[in-house]
Amino acid sequence: MQYQRVAFGFLRKLFVILLVCIPAFAFAQEDEKECPFYGSVEIASKYIWRGTGNGDSPLVHPTVGFAKGGWDVYVWGAFAFDDSYKELNIGVSYSFSNFTIELVDYFYPEKGSDFFNFSNRSTTHSAEVILYYEPEAVPIHVIVGSTIYGDDKNEKGNNAFSSYGEVGYTHEFNEKNIAEAAVGFSLNKGYYTDYEKGFSPVNLTAAYTRIFTLWNYDLPVSARYAYNPYLEKSYFALSLSFGF
Repeated sequence: MQYQRVAFGFLRKLFVILLVCIPAFAFAQEDEKECPFYGSVEIASKYIWRGTGNGDSPLVHPTVGFAKGGWDVYVWGAFAFDDSYKELNIGVSYSFSNFTIELVDYFYPEKGSDFFNFSNRSTTHSAEVILYYEPEAVPIHVIVGSTIYGDDKNEKGNNAFSSYGEVGYTHEFNEKNIAEAAVGFSLNKGYYTDYEKGFSPVNLTAAYTRIFTLWNYDLPVSARYAYNPYLEKSYFALSLSFGF
């Protein structure tokens, strides 16, 4: 659809404009209150998400957002250099105490998909509610998420409510070296187990990040390995990030 291509092209251009404008705006705000706008660009050899690998080539992940008073509204994208994978997410979250609750709209612009189609029966959007818990006493995180709407249907064509749970640990050797490990599970018969199997481990992840500093900017370089016991597949990715 022509207007679909125009709309998605506009969103990609908007990413570029915001990524150029936000640093200038933030610099102008240096002597005033902390700037609520932020952005980043990540280059990754593979996009690994919850135990699955996406894309046949390196990808770029741009992010732009606005965070203030516990609220965070953002747009995030994944675009493979060879056009083998595209994803555009819009999210809003609110943090309080040690909890964060988030609503994310995932959109996969497959051939023929319509960005403006939000019909639960035919849309390629899917919406997920996610709850994060990070206690202060120990450097762990707990994640529980469930798809509540859209392109997540079981064999009968009904909403599958695919649900994911994860427990992870983060260790900072110092401000420049970070090690992470996580175990993730499919909690029901859903997307993560091809709608065929219930509770099952789907994500065993280990990652290491080294933060380099160049011209007063932090440049995190990460290596990530993930093994999916359900798919019996392994994935490895290297990435470089630049944020402002």
